Parts: sequence; structure tokens; C-alpha cells
Amino acid sequence: MMSDAQLEIFHGRIERGLQLSVLRTLRNKAMLGRDVVYARPDGRPFTMPAREALRIYEAASNEHR
Repeated sequence: MMSDAQLEIFHGRIERGLQLSVLRTLRNKAMLGRDVVYARPDGRPFTMPAREALRIYEAASNEHR
């Protein structure tokens, strides 16, 4: 069984890994000139250029620092 401190560290590592995965995916797609697919709050999909998505993602992650 993990202690609360260990669990917090574990969750932090998972969160950071997911953030790095999203960043790498957006960078690769932007480099290739591809689009990414997102969903609106009502569930309807929409696409946008990966370069724009990367710009938005990086701006949002800079705000949270």
C-alpha cells in the first residue's frame, strides 16, 4: 500500500508523463503540417491545425507555471 506522499508523487509523475506525451504529439503533427481532432463540450468533433493547437497548449501551460 502506498502512503499519501507516495501516491501524490506517483500521480504527479503520471500527469507529467501525459503532458510530455501531448506536447510531443502536437510538435510532431505541427512539424508534419497535420491537423488534430478535439471535441466540443457537447461532444461534437472539430479539427484544427496542430500548429495552432500547439500554440494554445503552450500558452495554457505557461499560465499554469
